[in-house]
Amino acid sequence: MSQLIENKIGGLMKKSVPVILNGILALLCFLLILTGVLAIGINRAWRSAEAEIWEERNDDGGVRGELLVWLDNDDWANAVIAAFNRRYPEVTVRYENVGNVDSRGKVSLDGPAGIGPDVFLMPHDHIGNAILDDICLPFPADVQRRYADLLLEAAVLTCTSEGTLYAVPISTENIAFFYNRDLLGGTPVPESFEELIAFARVYNDPAQNRYALRWQVDDSYHNYFFLTAFGMELFGPDMDDFRNPGFDSIQARRGIEFHTSLQSIYNVRTTDATWDATVAAFQRGEVPFTITGPWAIGDALSNNVNFGITKLPTINGVQPRSFSGNIIASVSSYSRNVRAARAFVDFLVSLEGATIQYQVTGKLAAYKDIHEIEGLRDDPLLMGIMEQAPFADPMPVIPEVNQMWDPLKELFTFTWDNLLSVEEAQTHAMATYDVGLLMAGKSRFWSE
Repeated sequence: MSQLIENKIGGLMKKSVPVILNGILALLCFLLILTGVLAIGINRAWRSAEAEIWEERNDDGGVRGELLVWLDNDDWANAVIAAFNRRYPEVTVRYENVGNVDSRGKVSLDGPAGIGPDVFLMPHDHIGNAILDDICLPFPADVQRRYADLLLEAAVLTCTSEGTLYAVPISTENIAFFYNRDLLGGTPVPESFEELIAFARVYNDPAQNRYALRWQVDDSYHNYFFLTAFGMELFGPDMDDFRNPGFDSIQARRGIEFHTSLQSIYNVRTTDATWDATVAAFQRGEVPFTITGPWAIGDALSNNVNFGITKLPTINGVQPRSFSGNIIASVSSYSRNVRAARAFVDFLVSLEGATIQYQVTGKLAAYKDIHEIEGLRDDPLLMGIMEQAPFADPMPVIPEVNQMWDPLKELFTFTWDNLLSVEEAQTHAMATYDVGLLMAGKSRFWSE
């Protein structure tokens, strides 16, 4: 009997010990996570309080001290710093050339080490991770309201989280429809894809590699508008629902079907639709139409191409919405001169700063009204880019946008090259997205 009891107790212990250990491990993990969350909160509160102290120390009516700024263009940096110093002569500004795409990761490392910048730039779709990394100091509410009055609402929203502004959009860009006047032969610029297809059927000569429209048929950024023309909502109506990317929607299916139908006027594989064969061919004056952005203007002008720019052609009477992208300026949460850093960002956004940016780099300010920027109001090419701006969606700012690009590209690539049916490509895109989420420690199927 005693042996039987011992055996039962031993069996219970064998079953209980792993359970107890798992419980202890789970509790330890919870405590570590809780400690991390508290540490982040305390760290954020400490740095915010420290920023206010530093601001108070400089709050004697002047802006002075030292700044380190990260910008991405030497000529622009030199011009804007010189102009800033004419307004704030008591600020010594040091500058480092750091690419916008690289800046967020570097600030996360250099900021805590005390060698990071006071002001840095990044693409707006990095803001979600930047806020998670706690590297952007929020702007005061009164400053936020002033920027909201001046700048495009959609651009400001890309820098806003839970009602708080964490960065300021200083430039914006989107794709549009480029046309070569000399190759049109007096034909009016097509206002719809139906008109464009009719023109192409007459103009095209595949044997001579002559096509009316060439564009990067596989690129996610450039082809997004085909989906919106049929009502697809990327990440839901507010672009913030990572559980609903929309790749498998009926609207996406219709958009991909229309995109694929354009093989009838441009029958090449995606591997042949390279930049050199598409946009660069337009820049050389060889193609009547292309779909690209302001970054393509300079080379076309250098080659003396007689061209114009307008909004994208309609599809079935619908004006499609393209992506827009913003470059945004942030004050580092590790800045030791917050007052001067905010003054520098404010100068970048000012009319003088926006004018310098345009004159040196040719970039568009994210203004609601760009007519006050000297030279820009008389620039018909950039005004053509701006025709599409009211029909542009800022790229999503949720962190899961990093898992968006590959499946979105697959929707266009696999169907265009006839490797998968539209439905198969949609299923594949969703699977790719889910794998990407899992690798990032998330899932559409887990509860928060």
